[in-house]
Amino acid sequence: MFGQVVTLHRVTSTGFDDVTTLTDDAGAFRFERIEYDPSTSYGVSVRYQDAIYGTDLDMAAGSPPLVTLTVYEATHDDSIVSVGATSLLLAAADATDQTLAVLEIITLVNGSDLAYVPGTGVMELLRFGLPAGATELSLDTRLIGADFIQVDRGFALLASVPPGEHEIMFSYRFPYPSEAFSLEKTYRYGADSLRILAPEEVVSIAVEGLGAPESVKIGERQYRVLTADGVGRGESLAMELNGLPTRSVTDRITDSVSGIKFQFIAPVALGVLMVALLIYGALTKSAGRRHVESTSDVSIERAVIFRMISDLTDNYESGEISDEEYRQRLLVLNARLTALGEYSRG
Repeated sequence: MFGQVVTLHRVTSTGFDDVTTLTDDAGAFRFERIEYDPSTSYGVSVRYQDAIYGTDLDMAAGSPPLVTLTVYEATHDDSIVSVGATSLLLAAADATDQTLAVLEIITLVNGSDLAYVPGTGVMELLRFGLPAGATELSLDTRLIGADFIQVDRGFALLASVPPGEHEIMFSYRFPYPSEAFSLEKTYRYGADSLRILAPEEVVSIAVEGLGAPESVKIGERQYRVLTADGVGRGESLAMELNGLPTRSVTDRITDSVSGIKFQFIAPVALGVLMVALLIYGALTKSAGRRHVESTSDVSIERAVIFRMISDLTDNYESGEISDEEYRQRLLVLNARLTALGEYSRG
């Protein structure tokens, strides 16, 4: 494709600048006289039919190997987008204002050979439901150029979705009316697999047809876990929640997860909580073992993360996962290891 604008991004701790070039008749591009700075992060991107494609660059050894940016024809039809795995964590309850803090993790799947691009109207955007009265919405995703707007009873994702799998994570708070109530959740794009988790001291959970929740230890806490496969597109589930603290029983106010306040959750905090869910998945697959015996919960979690990194590397070297997926998951796991080192109780 001739004449496409390709942008080289340079980001430092003090700011960023961009350099552009154009593709030639063969669709090739080149940036001349770029001096490497070890304190600078580099990336390259291109916009095609309103979708943005890009990748990070490793310039430490000089000019990187040949970089290929694959672009796709675009569509506004969201039927090409579905959900693979989705997790909902009822993380913390606060009796002072009777609100629940929630974290959701969704794997968007585009199995077509087209890129989904948002349209101009709200109904042409990817939309996700939130409980009535939800506030403090915070979202993190590695979809390039992604943003969101909060709409009635939910939010719309402002991002193009190229073919492949893409994770989004979002947190919010919402008010609950009493110690026990029913929360209805609609899965607009369905889900191949669903996981609902809640710390045992926060709330009891039940969904008709899913059986009794399993009790699983993750890190320092015991969780109730419900799972389901094959949630249909547009299907709704009613979650029965019980045992929530109310204003009249202040001694049951529950601390937020590891002291994290959801009103200022940052992307790194979302990544840390995502690792907790990944750890759960690793534990349930480890030959029936529910947790590893060790001298402390921090040691347990560190050992699990090292095992996950080892498994991740094996999958990457065997070609089971892509370079991008390997890099993204390794980044999150290493971030959690760093956090464990900073906050270890010894």
